Amino acid sequence: MIEFDESIFDSEDFYDEDFAEVDALIEYLQSLPRAPILILNPMRLQQMRFSAAMLNKLLRETGNTANIECKQHEAEFSAGVIRVESFDISIVDMEGFARAAEFASNIEIYPLAENKIRMALMFYGLTIPAGA
Repeated sequence: MIEFDESIFDSEDFYDEDFAEVDALIEYLQSLPRAPILILNPMRLQQMRFSAAMLNKLLRETGNTANIECKQHEAEFSAGVIRVESFDISIVDMEGFARAAEFASNIEIYPLAENKIRMALMFYGLTIPAGA
């Protein structure tokens, strides 16, 4: 890494105007909104964890081998998503399903290619700004 010695400014005859363009860029960059530092929301994380475990249990009870994916949502970084994908999503215990779904912000069920079905449970607020 090249070290920068500010004394090089002393060796040249610079005018304030010589720095105007760069100074304007610096002021612009300082005015841009800053992304907050995010931390996990422990309560929301536990709710998502419970829902995922309950869905696993419910699917296991019916012998369903659905693929279950839990991750941060690709488009909404403060949200988590549980996706269940299979040819058939059979759940017999509706009370258990209601318990799994009660913490979700949104639930979607829709068809996919190759005769598969996807159920997605969104959990908004999985991360929160630090200090909130």
